[in-house]
Amino acid sequence: MQLGATAFMKFFDTLKALPPARQLMLVAAVAAMIAAMSFLVQGATRDPMTLLYSGLEPAHAGDIIKELEQSGTPYEIKGEAIFVPQGKRDAIRFTLAQQGLPRPSVQGYELLDQVNGFSVTSEMYNAAYWRAKEGELTRTILAIPGVSSARVHIGANLRSGFSRSQPQQTASVTLTTAREMTAGQAEAIQYMVALAVAGLNAEDVAVIDPVKGILAGPKANKTAEPAMAAESQAALLEQKILTLLEPRVGAGNARVSATVDVSRQRLVTSAVTFDPNSRVIRNRTTNDSSGSSGGTGGGMTVASNLPQGETGGSSSTNKNSTETVSYEINETRTEVETLPGQIEKISIAVMLNAQSLGIDPAAADAAALQDQMKADFESLIASAAGIDAARGDTVSVELMPFQVIAADDLVTAPSMIEQLMERYFWSGLQALLLGIVVIVLGVGVVRPMLVQKPKDALSPDGLGAGAGAATGAGGAMANAANADSDPFAYLKDYASERQEETAALLQQWLTEDQLAGGADPIASAFDTRKAAVNE
Repeated sequence: MQLGATAFMKFFDTLKALPPARQLMLVAAVAAMIAAMSFLVQGATRDPMTLLYSGLEPAHAGDIIKELEQSGTPYEIKGEAIFVPQGKRDAIRFTLAQQGLPRPSVQGYELLDQVNGFSVTSEMYNAAYWRAKEGELTRTILAIPGVSSARVHIGANLRSGFSRSQPQQTASVTLTTAREMTAGQAEAIQYMVALAVAGLNAEDVAVIDPVKGILAGPKANKTAEPAMAAESQAALLEQKILTLLEPRVGAGNARVSATVDVSRQRLVTSAVTFDPNSRVIRNRTTNDSSGSSGGTGGGMTVASNLPQGETGGSSSTNKNSTETVSYEINETRTEVETLPGQIEKISIAVMLNAQSLGIDPAAADAAALQDQMKADFESLIASAAGIDAARGDTVSVELMPFQVIAADDLVTAPSMIEQLMERYFWSGLQALLLGIVVIVLGVGVVRPMLVQKPKDALSPDGLGAGAGAATGAGGAMANAANADSDPFAYLKDYASERQEETAALLQQWLTEDQLAGGADPIASAFDTRKAAVNE
C-alpha cells in the first residue's frame, strides 16, 4: 500500500510539474482514449437487435413505442418493423401482452360489449352486430396461410317488417395474398362466409384480389381454371415419367417436357330423335248422330185445307257415326354438357443421355441398338402416360450425349471462413482501427507527456553524467560541439525549452552560492561541462 501511495504521489507530482498547455493536451488525450475504449467495449458487448413486431397499424405501433419509451427500453424503427435487444425480446412481449398490446387490428364480437344502455336503438345494435360478424370472419380469413390482409363486407338485410319480398343476401371478401391462391381455397372462403350468414348462398359471395381480379363468385374468370389444371397435369406427368426413367439411365441423365392441351369451352348439345316405326295411340274420339224427315204427296186440294181431312205423304230417318284417332310417334331427347378441362392432346418430349446407356458408338450395330432402345422407351412412356394415337397424342424420344460442365464453370459454395469474413469483416476492421487509435494515443501522446527528466539534469554532476552517457551512446557529439563553440547559446536554448526546470536549478544554485560563500555557480557549471566534453 505504501509503495502504491508513493507511486501515485510521484505521478501526481509529475502532472503538477507539466506546463498548463501540456496538462490540457494530456487531459484531451486521456478523454479521447477513454471514449474510444468505451466505444469498443460497447460495440463488443452490445446486445444485437431483433424483430419485436412488424406490419402493425400506425395507431397500434404508436402505443407500443410509447410503452417502450416509458419503460426506458431501447428500440429501433426500420420501415414498419420495431426492433428491440434480443435478450429482452421475450420479456418485452410478455409485458406488452399483460397490458393488452398490441391490440388486435380487427375487432369482432367485443364490439357488442360497448352496445349497452337505454339509448341504443335497434338500428344501432344491428349495425354493431354486422360489424362484429364481419370482424370475426376477417380474423378467420387472416388465419389462412398466405393471406396478408382481408376485409369482409356483408350486404345486411335491413328490410322493413311490412315488406312482403325479401332482398337477396350478398357478401364480398377482399384480400391480399403473399402467394398464389388456388380455386379450392377461394371456394372454401365462399362457403365459410355463406355458412356464417343465414340466408346467404355460396354463389353470391365474391372473393376479390385487387391485383388478380375476381377469384371466385359471380362473373369469376372460369377460363383460368382449365389452364391451371393443364399445368398441374403436365407437371405430374413429367414427374411420373422421370421417376420411371431414372432407374435405367441414372439421376440427371433424363430431361422430360410434357404439354397437355385442354378444352376451355363449356358446350351443351341437345338432340331429338323420332322413331317412325313405333306408334302409340294418343287419343280416340267417336261421334254418333241420327235424324228423321217427312213430306206430303199429290196436289193441293180443298180437302187438304180441312182440319180433319185426309192427308197423304212420306217420312225418312238418317244415322251417322265418325271416329277420330290420334297417334304419338316415339321421341328421344338427349342433352350432353361438355365441361372445360377435357384433354384434347398430350405431347411428350424426352431427351436421354446417350453416354449413360452403355452403347459403344464405334460398334457396327450401334445405330440399330439406339433405334431399338428408342422404340422401347417410346412404348414404355406411351403406356405410362396413357397416350391415345387416335386423339393425336405424340411421344418423341431422343438419345444425345449431355454436355459435361467444366469444373471451372462450377460455383463453389462459400466456406465457413468466407461467410464469417463477409458478416464480420467490417465490424472487425472497425474494432481493429479503434484499437490502433487507442494504442497510438496511449503510447505516442500520453506516455511522452508523463516522462520527465530529473530536475538535477543541469547540475554540474548531472551535466557531466549526461554528457558522458550521450558520448557513450554515440548520439551527443553535436550537443558537445555546440556547447564548446557557444555555451551561452546552448544555455539559452536549454532555458527556453525547459523554463520551470531552469528556474528551479537557478534557485538551487543561488542557495548553494549563499551557503558556499559567493562562488560563481554558472561559471563553475560551464567549466565542469567543458571539461567533461573535452575528456
